[in-house]
Amino acid sequence: MATIDDVLGQIAEVYDLPAWEVRQTINQLWVAPGFWNSFDSTNALHDEKLAQGNRTIGEHIEQGLCDFRCSERPGAGDLRRMLPNKHGVWKMHIPGARIYGWCPKKRAFVAVAFALEADTKKDKKLNDAKRDEVLSFVKTHKLGDSVILGDILAIFPPKTNS
Repeated sequence: MATIDDVLGQIAEVYDLPAWEVRQTINQLWVAPGFWNSFDSTNALHDEKLAQGNRTIGEHIEQGLCDFRCSERPGAGDLRRMLPNKHGVWKMHIPGARIYGWCPKKRAFVAVAFALEADTKKDKKLNDAKRDEVLSFVKTHKLGDSVILGDILAIFPPKTNS
């Protein structure tokens, strides 16, 4: 019987840390192929004029993915459930962008899509469209049973004192 890791390994790629990241991985992260296609073709992500701080939005996205992989738990508000929360879709808040996906098990995330933060403010239905894109990806690959429902404690349970 195939595990969720096996299934995700066939339809998405594991996000490997870049060479500059020195922290150890704690959480699992997969990225859908369409995510990288959009990432490469969205010029605004790589535009120095739209940089926030010393990083382009694309660099912030990469840093956010690294932070997810390496942090014990995402910072407050960095990972939020989308409404209606009965679908189990989550949104990662990155400076200048939003990443949409779902959690197939504890301490794991599958990134399916992203949007520029400015676009989500201009188009109030964009978040809904991205949520639907995640749901479509889950349905297409018959992964509905892998979607963890619940709040942040379902994804990042507290450590037990033992």
